[in-house]
Amino acid sequence: MIRQVLMCCFVTIFLIGCSGINFSEWRFPYMYPVQQGNYINRQQMAQLRAGMTKEQVTFVIGHPVTQFMFNSNQWQYVYQDYKNDKLKDSYIVNLNFDPTTQKLIQIESVGAVKTK
Repeated sequence: MIRQVLMCCFVTIFLIGCSGINFSEWRFPYMYPVQQGNYINRQQMAQLRAGMTKEQVTFVIGHPVTQFMFNSNQWQYVYQDYKNDKLKDSYIVNLNFDPTTQKLIQIESVGAVKTK
């Protein structure tokens, strides 16, 4: 009886070792990959041009995640991708508009905007 239990334990451990699971990335309970913010790809960034109106920018990349309370002419798009509570990808895109004409005057990007 003891031999059978030990043999079952040995076979189980052997099969787990051959399964190819990377236990350093595996967690229990399963943690779903979380994406937060606006996902912007390179094609959308290439469409942004100085002189665009706020409506045109919204059509191309959507509404901003945050708008500064004291400066409605600065829009910020933030994106973060987490897997197993670890930050996998992140970038910030800042857009500045002219206060008088309400047209895009400056595009700043922090981090790499990627193509999925």
